[in-house]
Amino acid sequence: MHEGWFLIETSGDAPTVLMVGSRTKQWRPVSNVFRGSVYSVVQQLVETVMNNLKQSQVLLEGPRLALAHPVLGPARQVHAILMWIGDSTVLPPPAPRVHSWAWDLADRVSPILVDDPEGRTMTDWLSGCARIGDVLCTLTDVRRAELGDRFAGEWVRVDGVVHRYALRSVATFDGPRLVGVSVELPEALPAGHAELLPRSALEFSCDHHGTAMAVVDGATRRAQAWLTDRVPGCDPAVRSGRSAAPPATRLLDLESIGSLLAVFECVDGSSRWG
Repeated sequence: MHEGWFLIETSGDAPTVLMVGSRTKQWRPVSNVFRGSVYSVVQQLVETVMNNLKQSQVLLEGPRLALAHPVLGPARQVHAILMWIGDSTVLPPPAPRVHSWAWDLADRVSPILVDDPEGRTMTDWLSGCARIGDVLCTLTDVRRAELGDRFAGEWVRVDGVVHRYALRSVATFDGPRLVGVSVELPEALPAGHAELLPRSALEFSCDHHGTAMAVVDGATRRAQAWLTDRVPGCDPAVRSGRSAAPPATRLLDLESIGSLLAVFECVDGSSRWG
């Protein structure tokens, strides 16, 4: 995230700072990060944006300018506020791309993204992660999340884009949800980067042997994340983790999270993501 921009999370009882520039602050109270007149302005902008659900700005002495953009989730709930404070005589740097998330924890195998027009599931999202460690960490958090728990980490995508995320387990009238935001870091990892090579090697091997690989739930055998672009069959419900995957040829028990690493044969009728 470019210097000057900072991100304040608003899903809890009190606003907390998640990031200042490229530095992660891990839910620090606003009063611990900002002081004096800047603290007062930040508090004022948070209250204004929370009430109006719109961009707001304030002129400061200096001359300086403070901007605030809401990051809206389902039903126009403010998950976070993206702010910038800087010289009012120059244009602010480009705002980082911030995404809001709300996963319905009624289904912890492959939660649905709430109010998503495409009906995507967590399986759809995690299948685009390059690092299996990111997948397993997220699945562990989802399975064990209790009211008030907070989780943070990174999702490195197969295209090299890095999302730094913060999620919180909350109660709603529609049941428990995991809500939060993720920020795209300004520079994507280049093709061939060490963080991307394990996924590329796995893809190459499975392609050569005509197989696919996924993390599946141990009880339902529904896919929680496809680790290869190739998927057995053409059923969208299988790809999205809504229905059980076909029988696997090999299974490895991931006991710590109640899931299995599964290998599938891909014969005629297999499909690819995208």
